[in-house]
Amino acid sequence: MDNEKLEQNSEVSHEEDFAALLAKYNETATQLKPGNIVQGKIVGIFDTDILVDAGGRSEGILKREEITAPDGSLMYGEGDTILVMLESGTGSDQQLRVSYRKASRARRQAVIEEAIIAGKPVEGRVTEIVKGGLLVDVGMRAFVPASQIDEQYVEDLKPYIGQSYIFKVIQHDLPNGKLILSRKAILNEGKAEKRRETLTTLTEGQQLHGVVKRMMDYGVFVDIGGVEGLLHISEMSWRRIHHPTEMFKIGDQIEVEVLKYDREKNRISLGFRKTEDDPWLRAAEAYPEGALVRGIARKLENFGAFVELESGIQGLIPVSEISWTRRVSHPDQVLKVGDEVDAVVTRIDPTNRKLSLSLRKVTENPWEIFARDHQPGQTVRGTVSRVADFGIFVEIAEGIEGLVHISEVGEATSKHGLTNFLPGQEISAKVLGVDLAGRKISLSIKAVVDEGTQGAVREYLEAAVNSGGHSLGESFPQELRQKSHTAD
Repeated sequence: MDNEKLEQNSEVSHEEDFAALLAKYNETATQLKPGNIVQGKIVGIFDTDILVDAGGRSEGILKREEITAPDGSLMYGEGDTILVMLESGTGSDQQLRVSYRKASRARRQAVIEEAIIAGKPVEGRVTEIVKGGLLVDVGMRAFVPASQIDEQYVEDLKPYIGQSYIFKVIQHDLPNGKLILSRKAILNEGKAEKRRETLTTLTEGQQLHGVVKRMMDYGVFVDIGGVEGLLHISEMSWRRIHHPTEMFKIGDQIEVEVLKYDREKNRISLGFRKTEDDPWLRAAEAYPEGALVRGIARKLENFGAFVELESGIQGLIPVSEISWTRRVSHPDQVLKVGDEVDAVVTRIDPTNRKLSLSLRKVTENPWEIFARDHQPGQTVRGTVSRVADFGIFVEIAEGIEGLVHISEVGEATSKHGLTNFLPGQEISAKVLGVDLAGRKISLSIKAVVDEGTQGAVREYLEAAVNSGGHSLGESFPQELRQKSHTAD
């Protein structure tokens, strides 16, 4: 009875062992299907082939060249384990062949596929320049179009050879070995993130490090951390700058100040001028009120002329301060851009960067000179400049006119009688009064005539007394009669 049980138990044990072996065999057979990747062990090394135990009933043959390094040495030795891909079945009439290269390529493709599914970037090394872009090794050969290499289109691709970069997969067909990458997308993503960080902390007055990216006639655009701000030409220096190339070139790293940040329009204005170089800090000392200065006329406006005294400092000559005597309606009647100008400082306000100048105060006020040299009652000689209904304007000094009112021309002179006076005609008149503040001089022709008449009468009376006397009417000089008719 006991023997029968032992025999039965033995049969059961053999059946279980056989089932386990069969399952193991079936598992091994499944693993040894062509295309599968398995871990094998090198069991023999020969001239052209390597024997690899891949877990089957026979060793697989691996071409020796697949594990030969560029210097001719083997990357693996006998007893080492390596991953291989099965290339053929295990039938009795077919030798098992394996490939290390295909296993490595498949493994790399699996990593790339995983990265694509997860949306992760891949790292690769630029190996070759081809038509339209670059070839990159990322575990398999990939193509990067020239337009996707950098933020801007790149003409010369040679500097990229041998360099390693992070790329984003933008198109793929892994079974057919097609993979298209973009470095530009990675740069843009990084820039967008950096831009968000910068804009979050950006404040006016902030000092930032930047890189000159673009150049225009009116200024340069500076990257201050994923976002560009405009450094206008007027904010580059206190001195006069004609073009940004006088100070900067593309790629320059500079320190700038945020002058204004318009969040609605997303505009950033930058400054580069150094406070310690501000010429206005010493302007009050250099250009005190009353000082005679020299500058260059830079701009002419209806209201006045802007004169540059030094780089960064301009003063304004109001149109009213251009001439003592001329009626100036626009500065271009006296000045032109580029003229060298002498002027007197009349007011300076360094805080608000304002400086007022006077061109006419360079010379003494001719009205004051006339008032000092000519007293009321003095006879002057001048030229008729214009005739009006109410009188005659006479130029009695350069740029200075006096008015002979119609009532001071002659006795009973009418408007019609004023037409006898022509521009350019020289006449004598007596100064009646000078209004210096109002720049008005009153003249009289009649007073000169009367004075002449009175003088002639005195001369006649004196002569009559000395000669024994004639009647005044009989002897009235013909000359006085003519003067009398002229006054009428």
